[in-house]
Amino acid sequence: KAVTVTVVHKDGSEKVFTYHTDEEYLGTVLVAEGLVEGEQSDYGLYIKAVDGETADESEQQWWGYSVNGTFAELGVDSQPVADGDVYDFVLNVGW
Repeated sequence: KAVTVTVVHKDGSEKVFTYHTDEEYLGTVLVAEGLVEGEQSDYGLYIKAVDGETADESEQQWWGYSVNGTFAELGVDSQPVADGDVYDFVLNVGW
């Protein structure tokens, strides 16, 4: 399966990554490729950093993502990977 991941950093810059994988879930792909860092929670992987940029929780920053243009409803550990999927990770501020 080929998937595309676009990362939108705080400064508005974007980086695009393409991965080829046989993994079933997105979290496994992202960790294996070294694109994300985080910690395990009761809900799965809580992403703290993407592409080297860490969300500053003191400024209420957090990483959100979408799947094929729709805000994700699942955590990355539960998000199935399908060939051609496009994921966008955006550093958000505020709740």
